[in-house]
Amino acid sequence: MTSEECPVPLGSISSAGPGQNEEYSSAQADDIIEEMGPGDDVSIGSDLSTLVVPFPELAPVVFFCLKQTTCPRNCLVNTWFERISIMVILLNCVTLGMYQPCENIDCTSDRCQILQAFDAFIYIFFALEMVVKMVALGIFGRRCYLGDTWNRLDFFIVMAGMVEYSLDLQNINLSAIRTVRVLRPLKAINRVPSMRILVNLLLDTLPMLGNVLLLCFFVFFIFGIIGVQLWAGLLRNRCYPEENFTVPSGMTLPAPYYRPEEDDERPFICSLASDNGIMSCTDVPARREGGRICCLDKEDALHRQALGLSPEPLANSSGAGEAIGLCINWNQYYTRCHTGNTNPHKGAINFDNIVYAWIVIFQVITLEGWVEIMYYVMDAHSFYNFIYFILLIIIGSFFMINLCLVVIATQFSETKQREHQLMQEQRAQCLSSSTLASMAEPGDCYEEIFQLVCHVLRKAKRRSAALYYTLRGKPPPAGGGRGNRRGGGNVNGERHHLRHPRYCIHIFYFPCHSVSAVSVAFHCPHQNKQDHDSQPLANSISLSVPQNPEDCPICALSLKEGVRAVGDSANGEENEEDAVKETSKEENHLEERGDGERKRKRTCFGHCKDLWNGMRRKLWGIVESKYFSRGIMIAILINTISMGIEHHNQPEELTNVLEICNIVFTSMFTLEMILKLTAFGFFEYLRNPYNIFDGIIVIISVCEIIGQADGGLSVLRTFRLLRVIKLVRFMPALRRQLVVLMKTMDNVATFCMLLMLFIFIFSILGMHIFGCKFSLKTEAGDTVPDRKNFDSLLWAIVTVFQILTQEDWNMVLYNGMASTSPCAALYFVALMTFGNYVLFNLLVAILVEGFQAEGDANRSYSDDDRSSCNFDDSDKQKDSLHLSGECYLPQLHCIFFLCFRIQKMLEAYRPDWCETREDWSVFLFSPQNKFRQICQSIIAHKLFDYVVLAFIFSNCITVALERPKILQGSLERVFLTISNYIFTAIFVGEMTLKVVSMGLYMGEQAYLRSSWNILDGFLVFVSLIDIVVSMAGGAKILGVLRVLRLLRTLRPLRVISRAPGLKLVVETLITSLKPIGNIVLICCAFFIIFGILGVQLFKGKFFYCLGPDVKNITNKSDCLQANYKWVHHKYNFDNLGQALMSLFVLASKDGWVNIMYHGLDAVGVDQQPITNNNPWMLLYFISFLLIVSFFVLNMFVGVVVENFHKCRQHQEVEEAKRREEKRQRRMEKKRRTVPNPRAQKLPYYASYGNMRLMIHTLCTNHYLDLIITFIICINVITMSLEHYNQPHSLDLALKYCNYFFTSMFVLEAVLKLIAFGVRRFFKDRWNQLDLAIVLLSVMGITLEEIEISAALPINPTIIRIMRVLRIARVLKLLKMATGMRALLDTVVQALPQVGNLGLLFMLLFFIYAALGVELFGELVCNEDYPCEGMSRHATFENFGMAFLTLFQVSTGDNWNGIMKDTLRECPPDHGTDVDYACNPSLQFISPMYFVSFVLTAQFVLINVVVAVLMKHLDDSNKEAQEEAEMDAEIELELAQGTLCCMGAQRGQETEDVCDMQSLLRTRDHITPVTPARLCTHQHK
Repeated sequence: MTSEECPVPLGSISSAGPGQNEEYSSAQADDIIEEMGPGDDVSIGSDLSTLVVPFPELAPVVFFCLKQTTCPRNCLVNTWFERISIMVILLNCVTLGMYQPCENIDCTSDRCQILQAFDAFIYIFFALEMVVKMVALGIFGRRCYLGDTWNRLDFFIVMAGMVEYSLDLQNINLSAIRTVRVLRPLKAINRVPSMRILVNLLLDTLPMLGNVLLLCFFVFFIFGIIGVQLWAGLLRNRCYPEENFTVPSGMTLPAPYYRPEEDDERPFICSLASDNGIMSCTDVPARREGGRICCLDKEDALHRQALGLSPEPLANSSGAGEAIGLCINWNQYYTRCHTGNTNPHKGAINFDNIVYAWIVIFQVITLEGWVEIMYYVMDAHSFYNFIYFILLIIIGSFFMINLCLVVIATQFSETKQREHQLMQEQRAQCLSSSTLASMAEPGDCYEEIFQLVCHVLRKAKRRSAALYYTLRGKPPPAGGGRGNRRGGGNVNGERHHLRHPRYCIHIFYFPCHSVSAVSVAFHCPHQNKQDHDSQPLANSISLSVPQNPEDCPICALSLKEGVRAVGDSANGEENEEDAVKETSKEENHLEERGDGERKRKRTCFGHCKDLWNGMRRKLWGIVESKYFSRGIMIAILINTISMGIEHHNQPEELTNVLEICNIVFTSMFTLEMILKLTAFGFFEYLRNPYNIFDGIIVIISVCEIIGQADGGLSVLRTFRLLRVIKLVRFMPALRRQLVVLMKTMDNVATFCMLLMLFIFIFSILGMHIFGCKFSLKTEAGDTVPDRKNFDSLLWAIVTVFQILTQEDWNMVLYNGMASTSPCAALYFVALMTFGNYVLFNLLVAILVEGFQAEGDANRSYSDDDRSSCNFDDSDKQKDSLHLSGECYLPQLHCIFFLCFRIQKMLEAYRPDWCETREDWSVFLFSPQNKFRQICQSIIAHKLFDYVVLAFIFSNCITVALERPKILQGSLERVFLTISNYIFTAIFVGEMTLKVVSMGLYMGEQAYLRSSWNILDGFLVFVSLIDIVVSMAGGAKILGVLRVLRLLRTLRPLRVISRAPGLKLVVETLITSLKPIGNIVLICCAFFIIFGILGVQLFKGKFFYCLGPDVKNITNKSDCLQANYKWVHHKYNFDNLGQALMSLFVLASKDGWVNIMYHGLDAVGVDQQPITNNNPWMLLYFISFLLIVSFFVLNMFVGVVVENFHKCRQHQEVEEAKRREEKRQRRMEKKRRTVPNPRAQKLPYYASYGNMRLMIHTLCTNHYLDLIITFIICINVITMSLEHYNQPHSLDLALKYCNYFFTSMFVLEAVLKLIAFGVRRFFKDRWNQLDLAIVLLSVMGITLEEIEISAALPINPTIIRIMRVLRIARVLKLLKMATGMRALLDTVVQALPQVGNLGLLFMLLFFIYAALGVELFGELVCNEDYPCEGMSRHATFENFGMAFLTLFQVSTGDNWNGIMKDTLRECPPDHGTDVDYACNPSLQFISPMYFVSFVLTAQFVLINVVVAVLMKHLDDSNKEAQEEAEMDAEIELELAQGTLCCMGAQRGQETEDVCDMQSLLRTRDHITPVTPARLCTHQHK
């Protein structure tokens, strides 16, 4: 929405000052005249007074009679109106939030009555507000009430309320209309300008997002129809007893079909005889009771009955039977697989019709719980169904959802610039003429507040002085008053008049100077400016003691001021305005000091003052020195370590040592604060925000130590952690990243407001829909509310937040659908779509934009960092090296220098023959040596690399065949061992060849001079060690070394340097390492802070009692008395290591909800947890998620994208060249499509008969395409009507529909064949697609007919596949949807680079899968050792399963469960247990394995996909522009040709024109081209 459309809110109109109105009135007089139109009789000449209206933004006349000065209108425009409105909206939010769904069912309580009264009052207010605005603004028209979108929203809310109240009077309760109230908080958006901008931005992205949505629909339709065709009703399959199975009297089957659990949440789905799924009813496990397998059968039970014993001893729960397992194994009788009535997860998961299929597809795309659905389908239908799901995830999740992000991010930067200009204009109007006003951008928030406070204090000081003198009846002294000063000395006057312009110039023209340079250059008439400029910045410290302060007191101070500004490392980004302002303040003191200088010197007081000043100067020097800073930095590091050592069950001595440490460090930091305060003075100290931060921490720490003596205030301990953040001051690279964070802070704050509003609205909506409806049955049989519920505002907000993090949201969905109706899925889908794919992508867009803007400003920051005095020169050189934003890695000078030194030292001892054999290979083979020449010719052969590559690939295959369970003497083991020897020999041979031909180290081309060769050599070396160890029968752990050989698969990366696309991707990854490292450091800081905090909050509290009945157990001793186990959760906060692991799981947003619940339930050390014992702990978990998961981790995207752009700048030249060539080629091609009149005398259809010509005209007509499109749409709808158990009549109807549609497509194809002829028909790709579709459809129909008439036996699977292939018809729609085609083009263009990424992914997966098989291949999951993440499907038993499991981990679905299973503790007697494979070292290896994999796969590589897509979307936009330009160019060329239609060859030309017309029409399908535009061909 642009500024003209958006009427200014009433409040802002009246607040405009008189000056503003004058500015406006001239500019908008024309608008007003236009607005009044011809109906209003206004003559400009006669009555200009009507134009100068009080409020030029408003319509001059509304309701044909009310002018702006008429009575009701002029009263209504008031500043307070908006403010009251905002207050009422806030009040409404409060009343909405106080709704309690469990109690307010019939609204009898007083509380409910009061809320209803409030609600009525608020509604009346909103209605009144609407009326008032309508009177003030008018109703219809551009600047009137309904001209604004936000006002329309208000109008809709008021109208819905009216409907609701009128229905209430009729006693009809429509809850749907009641829920419209929920939208009222949206009114707040319009009242907050920055929030309005963000929302407008989102509205701007809608057209492009619409295309993405269409693409989604495409994917949903295609995959949905495939799912319904293949798997309708299959998820209902269960194992039943045989049909003639009878149960002996007195006994009952436990369940009508086999259920693994009581509630049948996760059923056992079997495969029918016609399908070949993984599970059949023979796989049903034996029944277990009391941990033992049941061993009786039906006959035994009958026999026991005959003997008069109870058939099942365990039914009477006698302890005796338990030992033997005397119970009937009913499960052996469930042998018949049959389709039942229920679907998994309360009926929510199935493919019975297209809508349910869509719910499943949406869930798969959100990557939550998709694995489970895939396993169900694999169990029921076929193992190979995983292809469907993996394709869906790659297309849906990795492409489409990232397209959403890319579209929002590209749109964001455009809209931001536009809105920014608007804001600038508004700010220019709002600025008052106070001393604080300036035309430049304001500094950060802190600067502004600080200046305001200084300003107020100064004013107060002046006023109080003036008051004092007036009370005493004396005139104020000459230097004191403001007026005197303004007219005073030359310097003063100059300063006062020039302060503002000087400041502006400074901001706009001198961004890179240090503050001191400017302040000295301007304020100091005495000091020579040249010395200052000629000195390098680094030496500016030497200026801190001026040579002759008496000459120029102002200089002395401003100089000192300047040095401080340059010297203070923490203040690199400080706004220069302060320096200028503060100097002016200091000058006042100096003037006052100047008069009394001589007198004071004589007094003792004067001597003390001088001494004090001297001491301050010395202190200043100490505090500003780099050693002081480094000392503080080391202290902070040691303090952090001392805080991190704390853990559960720590010895008493350690606790005492840590207490003493705390006192020591606190006193150190207090001393630092006192020194700085003394050196800088109070105002100077406060000016730097870092100092305030330090000061607050020191004060809190001191309070805490004092409080501890009294035995309280343990809460304040947590604030000590913030010292970690102080480290940031000492790392310039990090500081720059933080600057980016700070720069985006205003947008992020607005985003957070928007997010809160969004969560609030959806929480209240959820309370209205699902309040008090979610319940769970406990094991004891009670019904309790589910923990994820909407029963109160707090839990509704937590649940909505949890759905937004995508964790376990599917469980809430299943509950919602089961407890209300399947339509509830709409609520969750809307919440996920808007929240996750729009709002959170907006956050990423904000951060990406911040980084891109920062990329341009990088150079100025590098200057700033170089001037920072905390680093010596060598540091600075290194720093500037790092800061050069180039796309190659900065070389490490120190290492080379060191090597060089060593080489020089060794040269003295080098024997003479070394020099003579300098160019010999390994000092053995001379360049003329026959053997060496043969080696060189072999290596130079073009097939050499390919042969090596072939060996590498075959080696990969043998590595993939490895698994731990191969028996030692078996044929497979022997084959693998021998192939290992052979490959090692081959690679040793290759290495030898290379070393002999190129030399090992000496010479430019030597083997070890290439990093790829170093990698190869290392791997060969490892293989040799491996063989030696295995021959010696060495330790098992070296088997893991075999995996290092996999790194040979990195060999194909050599292709990189030859493929520019892949080169760019890999370069991006390598250059992103440093900035990503910085972000990882920021993450680490937050992780450590939250980790230490977590240890202090939760250490020792994550234990619980494990046993059958723990209701009455309150602590550890009760638990052990009852012979139960006292165990801790796998993810806990007992020490810093465990805490960091738990936080990493939290940050990856997978499984965080359970950790949060454990935290909420924790009571104390050795206490049994109680549900929701401490809800305040929510703050800890949610703040961590917001800060780290959403904010810091999304910076990864920003960094990768920014680096991608940076790297592209280096390739821009080549790219521009390539693009130009491509453009030339396309121009040529286009010119060729324009027919040449000489080469082709007649158009191809000149010889057609009348009939064929008619058909040709029909086929080239645009309307035919529209009709076909319409038919396809109807066909898609009929295809999606199919469902499970559909009535026979629908079957018949769909069959006839299919006949009809097929015949239409056949007819279309036949007509086109007749019209264009065979050759021309097949030239067009779309025609080829059409023909393929027609043939498939006809084939499908014939096969179906053959099957019905039973003429030939046909496999039903083939028919099913033929039916599925009908979906190809949908693709014909792409011919029409141009916007969507553009998006698809983007994806298609990005495919090569994404393919390169895919190769990197495959490599990563390959290495980790082989490692996984080595490490976790023997882990078992069974009844005795249950698993949380691994299952019979997700294992590391062999390479294929490991690959699939890693794919699951990379999508983040329950990876923490899989890691938990690998972290098993070995039981004490694990040596005797055969089943239980366990490796104690996994405790340490497993977290490293999973964390490194998740980091690379989820955080880095996926973000490169985003960067690639962004680049290509940019490119495709450019290309579309070029295409349009080319068309215009060709048309121009054609139009400049002679007006051929008039010439002698008139007949021929006309035909040419027609021919050309039809050609263009068939190409564009858009507009028939007029002959005038086409009399085109230039006659040579």
